[in-house]
Amino acid sequence: MASVKAKRRLVVNPEEAEVVRMIYSWYLSNMGAKSIAERLNIEGYSYRGRLWSKNRILDIIADEAYIGRYYFNKKGDKGRKRKPRQEWIEIPVEPIIDETIWKKAKAQKELRTPAKSGRNPSVRGSKTLLTGLAVCGLCGKSVALETAQGGKYTYYNCSNYFRRGKSACPGQRIPAHDLEQVFLDHLVHKLFSKERVKQILKDLYRELKESDKRNDSQKKSLIRQFDDVGSRLKRQYEAIESGKIDLGLVGDRIAELKEQRDQIQNRLDELKRASVIPLHFFKDESIQAFQNSLTDMFLRNGDRAMVKRYLQLFVEKVVINLPKVEIVAKPDVVLAVLENKKAVRTDDVLTAIGSWLPSTDSNRGPDG
Repeated sequence: MASVKAKRRLVVNPEEAEVVRMIYSWYLSNMGAKSIAERLNIEGYSYRGRLWSKNRILDIIADEAYIGRYYFNKKGDKGRKRKPRQEWIEIPVEPIIDETIWKKAKAQKELRTPAKSGRNPSVRGSKTLLTGLAVCGLCGKSVALETAQGGKYTYYNCSNYFRRGKSACPGQRIPAHDLEQVFLDHLVHKLFSKERVKQILKDLYRELKESDKRNDSQKKSLIRQFDDVGSRLKRQYEAIESGKIDLGLVGDRIAELKEQRDQIQNRLDELKRASVIPLHFFKDESIQAFQNSLTDMFLRNGDRAMVKRYLQLFVEKVVINLPKVEIVAKPDVVLAVLENKKAVRTDDVLTAIGSWLPSTDSNRGPDG
C-alpha cells in the first residue's frame, strides 16, 4: 500500500461526536432522517454553523469514518470522479460509534431506501402474506408467488429458480395457503408462547438497562445544556431586575430560552421513560392479553392486507430451507402490543415500537 503523508490529522470533536451518537440512537429508535434533522434544529444544534438537513443525516448514517475507517484518495483530481474502491487508501481514525450499532443503522437505512428495498410499494400492497419477508435458504434470493394451471394453484417458490432455472437454484415449491396457515399458527402459539414472551421481556429488560448506561453521556450533555440555559435565563432576569435592560427588549429571547429549556427537559424525560418496562407487563394476565391480541391480529382477522402489515412489524424475515422454516422475529414489538391496545381493536398500525430503545437482536434465534 502506498504511503501517504496526511496534511491534516483527523481527531474527534467531543461535541460533534455526541451529536452523531444521538443521531444513531434516534435513527435506531425508528425516527426518520427528516424528523432527526428537525429535532436537532429545534434543540439548538447546528452542523458547523448550518442547519441540519435530511440528506446530511443520511450521509452520517453508515459513514465508515464513525467506526474508525476513513478513506483517502476516493475521488480523482479531475472532475472529482469516484475511483474504484481498491484504489482508496484507508486511514485509521478513532471510532465514535460501536460497530454493532453502525451495522444496524446501515441495514435499516438500506431497508428504508426504496431503490434497494425488497419491500417495494407493490410488495407492501400485496395480499400475499410472505412476499417481501421470505427468502430462499438455498440461494438467499427472495421467495415470490408462482401460479400453475392458469392461476388455479398458487405456490411460494424461489424467484431465482423460476426466473433462471435449476442452474441458479434447485427451487422450493410450497403451496401458498398451506404455508401461510402453518406459519401464522406457529407465530401465535409457539414463537410467542407464554414462556418465550417472558424470556423476551427479561432479555429486553436487560438490554434496556445496558442502553440506559450507554445513554449516560447523552444525559450528562443534556443536563449541562439545561443548566447553561438556566444560567442564561437567570442573567436575563437579574439584568431586568437591576434596571440594566428593559423587559421589552429581551422578552422574545427569554421566551426562546424557556422553550429550549422545556425541550431539553422533555428529552431527559424521554430517556428516563425509555429505560423502564412497566412491571405489570410481566404478569400472566398481561401476557395472556398479548396472546389474545395475536390471535385477533393473525388468526381471526379477515383483512389480509392488515395481517400483512402486522407481519412486517413482527417478523424481520422468514428463511425457507425445507423441511425447515426459520422465523427471525422482532421481540421488541412485544412491548408495543402490550402498551398499545388500541391498535388491535381498530385499523391502526402499531406505532409504539419507536418509543423503545432496545436492539432487536435478543431472542431472535432460529425458530421452526
